[in-house]
Amino acid sequence: HGQHDHQTLLRVETHLECLDRFGGLDGLVEQTGDAYRKLVDLKRTRQALQSRKEAAEERRELYAFQLKEITDANPQPGEIEQLERERTILEHSEQLIEAAMGLSQLLYDSEDSIVDRLGIGEHLLEEAIQADPQLTERIEAYRNIRYEIEDLAAFFRSYADGVERDPYRLEEVRERLALLKRLEKKYGGTLKAVVERRMALEEGLRSVEDLEEQIEDLQKCIAEATAEFSERCARLSRKRHQIADQLSREIERALADLGMKDASFEVRLRTEKDPEGLAQIGGERFKAGPKGIEACEFYISTNVGEERMPLAQIASGGEISRIMLALKSILAEVDAISSCIFDEIDIGISGRIAEAVGRKLRTLSRSRQTISITHLPQIASLADVHFVVKKEVKRKRTRTKVVRLNEDERVEEVARLLGGETISELTRQHAREMRRKAMGDKGRET
Repeated sequence: HGQHDHQTLLRVETHLECLDRFGGLDGLVEQTGDAYRKLVDLKRTRQALQSRKEAAEERRELYAFQLKEITDANPQPGEIEQLERERTILEHSEQLIEAAMGLSQLLYDSEDSIVDRLGIGEHLLEEAIQADPQLTERIEAYRNIRYEIEDLAAFFRSYADGVERDPYRLEEVRERLALLKRLEKKYGGTLKAVVERRMALEEGLRSVEDLEEQIEDLQKCIAEATAEFSERCARLSRKRHQIADQLSREIERALADLGMKDASFEVRLRTEKDPEGLAQIGGERFKAGPKGIEACEFYISTNVGEERMPLAQIASGGEISRIMLALKSILAEVDAISSCIFDEIDIGISGRIAEAVGRKLRTLSRSRQTISITHLPQIASLADVHFVVKKEVKRKRTRTKVVRLNEDERVEEVARLLGGETISELTRQHAREMRRKAMGDKGRET
């Protein structure tokens, strides 16, 4: 117990820790904290998924519209190039038919066509062969040229027949190209990007459904975690209520030993119902945290007839010191602590009360080693063993010495606490009397 530790009693949040230590509930508190953190993590994950789902839901209508727009258009790879070629042909169909028919006339269909002229040339070549047989090897090449021109003329006739002169189809092609160009501009600049956008939109819409399934699965986990956390809170609450009265009575008995026989002490537990609370017990929800559903506060009345009030509001410094000593001694018994060190547990007390505190410390020392740092002779005189702490300067260095005192030195030290630096014989007699009384009381206790 440090010099300022008794101030912790003024912080209400420490009261629950004291109660749990007294009841040996630290393990259950830890389990409850684990269940709390698990539940909070699950709820946080659900909230994140819910936020993602809501954001996706806000875009769902837009995604559906865009997906329908692309799906209805159903663009195909290379379609724009193909349509542009078709549009060019349709736009120049008259020119193309006229050119093809003219070429067919020139090559074959007119009276003075190239094929007719080649026929005349063939007769001339046959007559020449009669005179020079060497030309025979050329007639086959000549005839092939004529056949190719006949085929070429047939192609142009067929081409002219195949060219569409369809203004309605031209309008359809133009509209289709305009649609595809608009989609390109809107969704990435190329038809490939448009197709990829369609796949992304389909995935986005599927993700909303996936999020709904994840949230539904997570909700089941939350229900299980809530049940686990609630069960631990309920068990912890039952045990706290069982031990709260016991701790109150223990502290009252200890305070009576410390000169506060009229003190009335109460460990008061409080819960708060909350429709959104994490713990559900008995069909109701409670505000809860890692330490369960209770808030705990110590109430005390130090005088007969006075109503109990919050400890932090009414207790004086000396009362706080004694309450802390009472609590520490009780917790030391419960925790089976082997050694207790009190650094000025006697702050704010003197006289008869200081003697009562000394006796309480001596009682505590029967079952465990107890060390008390004090400046009160009433407490120091009751000790079994005395050490004095001194500071001295050697070679410009401050050193601390701890010296165990014999009986005469103990009397001298108690006298110094009684009378200050100047010690009279009367003060020494008083110190000896205090030591004799302490030794006599100890003999009777033994």
